[in-house]
Amino acid sequence: MQGLILEGTTEDSVRLSDDIELVGTLQPRQVRVEVRAAGVCGSDLSCVHGKYYMPTPLVPGHEAAGVVVEAGSAVTYCEVGDHVVLSTFGNCGHCAVCESGNPGNCGALGGLTQPYAEGDQALYNFANIGAFVQETIVSENQAIPIPKDMPLTAAALIGCGVMTGAGAVFNRAKVGFGDTCAVIGAGGVGLNVIQAAAISGASQIIAIDRAPAKEALAMEFGATDFLLADGDDFDAVKEVQALSGGGVNHAFEVVGSTALLADAISMAKAGGNVCAVGVPDLTAEVTYPFQALHQNKNLMGIRAGGGKPRKDFRVLADMYMKGKLKLDEMISHTAGLDGLQAAFDSLKTGADARTVLLPHG
Repeated sequence: MQGLILEGTTEDSVRLSDDIELVGTLQPRQVRVEVRAAGVCGSDLSCVHGKYYMPTPLVPGHEAAGVVVEAGSAVTYCEVGDHVVLSTFGNCGHCAVCESGNPGNCGALGGLTQPYAEGDQALYNFANIGAFVQETIVSENQAIPIPKDMPLTAAALIGCGVMTGAGAVFNRAKVGFGDTCAVIGAGGVGLNVIQAAAISGASQIIAIDRAPAKEALAMEFGATDFLLADGDDFDAVKEVQALSGGGVNHAFEVVGSTALLADAISMAKAGGNVCAVGVPDLTAEVTYPFQALHQNKNLMGIRAGGGKPRKDFRVLADMYMKGKLKLDEMISHTAGLDGLQAAFDSLKTGADARTVLLPHG
């Protein structure tokens, strides 16, 4: 089958192959999924650039939706023919942490598997999925059924960008009616922070981005103000404090920059939340003045929106189906698997929100 293989840590080390195979026997609690749509996320670009220190060769991609085509003998969460959104949470499902309802904290997350091969060469899968391929195998708890009349291009975004952004608002920061927010970065994840904050009743949502084209999108998704970070002299902290009257209740850093996270700490008012949504290089260290965090501020680490995929994915899909959640508006382009580089170029310029790859054309 066709899929993409990453062999190094540069964008030109990704190549398209027609000879990828799934290997091994389907385990009792695994499902085989035909990938119909896979979003291209900033984390995919970070993976390709080596920021996550993943072994290669691997099949990249992690934000996907598709159709279950085979189910293991003990699978009960879904069945053949189900349309599913895939979750990166390869949690075990039965430890004390999972049973307490916190799958994102499971110690089994992050394990590496090699479900693919090209000839004699075994291939790893990125983020427990490896979605830039025509079929993948995942644990049954990673395949969350959704309504069959929901477009899979829109559904794919729930698996990462939507869950990460909206979950940061709903699950972790718990933005309330009348609260104020600053959102650093108005890409795919940032737009979902913005729209979730608007749904939660935030009275002011200040979006900050370096790309002028993001202003229209940010305002469409619910921002009340937009700040263009247009040069080295731009002082985002000063501007946010001026607009908000001294700071915001919730400051979200969505870019994955340690310097911008330090800015977010200073944007939050006393007692406010500082939400670390973006993921920098995994070896990065954050430096900030002690006084910036001192006034009862809460610095929150946030992994994938603090999500509970089997519950939250269905809720988000239902919100979309009822017209309460914007997903189609995020999709700037669709392309085949050969469109990955153009998607990366779009991400780097900040011109678009999301490109969705269609592995079957």
